[in-house]
Amino acid sequence: MSPAVKNTEPDLNISFQDYLVLSKLVFDWADSYDAKDWDRLRSIIAPTLTVDYTKIGLKRWDDMPANEYMAMVTHPGFLGDATIKTQHLLGQTWWERISDTEVIGHHQLRAAHQVYTDVDLQEVKLRGHSHATNEHYYQKIDGVWKFAGLKPNVRWNELKFEEVFKGLD
Repeated sequence: MSPAVKNTEPDLNISFQDYLVLSKLVFDWADSYDAKDWDRLRSIIAPTLTVDYTKIGLKRWDDMPANEYMAMVTHPGFLGDATIKTQHLLGQTWWERISDTEVIGHHQLRAAHQVYTDVDLQEVKLRGHSHATNEHYYQKIDGVWKFAGLKPNVRWNELKFEEVFKGLD
């Protein structure tokens, strides 16, 4: 008799209802970034988030409070810059069930960025786009699914992506 083989396949068993809710949640994440709809983003995030930017040269925060995440995302050196327009276009997704209250979304992502010379948004200064896969973390809190963090894995950037953001102070 051969020894038992441990199953290393991810658990893909989420309910259809969770699938629909999680799909809307990732859409709201992307669209709130693009619309700079910070109230909407704030409404979908967990009280603490895991933000892993190690693959893009920054650091990992395991328990970033929601207010710090919002401060980072809305910072004028990041997405809060009124001269930057974005579109976070989602490709294919698959869902990995960790537990009844935790799911990881694996998302293909193309993030287009266009920077204008000023807030009138009339003259384009530069463009830069990123092609990546993202792990997004989701937690069910008090019966409601929330966005609980991300870990991007950039495949490549194009044009002048490195010049898009001014940086976080």
